[in-house]
Amino acid sequence: MFPIAVRFCSTGFIFSSLGAPEILLVLAAVLLLFGAEKLPGFAREIGRALNEMRRTANEFSSAIMDKVLPSGPNSPERPNRRGIEEEKREG
Repeated sequence: MFPIAVRFCSTGFIFSSLGAPEILLVLAAVLLLFGAEKLPGFAREIGRALNEMRRTANEFSSAIMDKVLPSGPNSPERPNRRGIEEEKREG
């Protein structure tokens, strides 16, 4: 169709050309636009949003696993989340 448009719209092209100078330029523009007083609030809100998305994704995957393995969350076929976290700390 339009090879140039496809090239510019592909995520590989956009992220392959984004380096440290470009990121610093964007951060400087954000600092100038919003000011230093509002940046901690923005960062806090972004952190809360990411935490909520992670929590929702975990709940969704747990619901899917309950449908796939209906024998229960503590069945021998499926380790519970606490068991997985303990294994990570030990090993």
